[in-house]
Amino acid sequence: MANLNDNLTPPEKPRTKQGSTRRAVLEPVVALAFSAPMRCLAQASPKPEKLRPQPGDRLVFAFGPHEGEPLQIDELTVDEKPVTAWPMSPETGVVRSGSRLNRVMVMRLDPATLSAKTAKGAADGIVAYSAVCPHTGCDVEGWIEETHRLVCPCHESEFEVADGARVMTGPAPKPLAMLPLEITEGELCVARGFTRRVGFQPN
Repeated sequence: MANLNDNLTPPEKPRTKQGSTRRAVLEPVVALAFSAPMRCLAQASPKPEKLRPQPGDRLVFAFGPHEGEPLQIDELTVDEKPVTAWPMSPETGVVRSGSRLNRVMVMRLDPATLSAKTAKGAADGIVAYSAVCPHTGCDVEGWIEETHRLVCPCHESEFEVADGARVMTGPAPKPLAMLPLEITEGELCVARGFTRRVGFQPN
């Protein structure tokens, strides 16, 4: 005769204190494992003021009495000394001055003097180049009025601004990074990101 107990479901064993303790230990560990990558991702995202120039950003004066004010197209004179500028988000008003690699030198040239490659990144003859030399990372602040070249004061590298900031003399291994511009609704804007890596670069 079959045992009547064969078809009966065995009673559930009571939860032990040891099992509850194990879950209490494991649950925080699992939660930490899932949250750690999210924290790393958040930490990896650059702050808005350190973010590289974004398409649509406006250019504002970096120094002087008009610091923080947008560059006006009609105030940029052909062949005049460059203006130092930062990109600024038009939506938030955040000036991206948190990294010196975002600083650019802006100047207006005769469009007829620009090389074909340079003209693609210019806006009505206005061009912008990184203010950081690719040689040792010094600030490119010098300007030779006669030749219309940017100069790095540290080791006297000269850059031809009408031809993609190519190196004319000095130890700089590569041209300055260009920041392509465009004019949108009468305002000078960033068209796209830097054309090359900004700052110190090995030979």
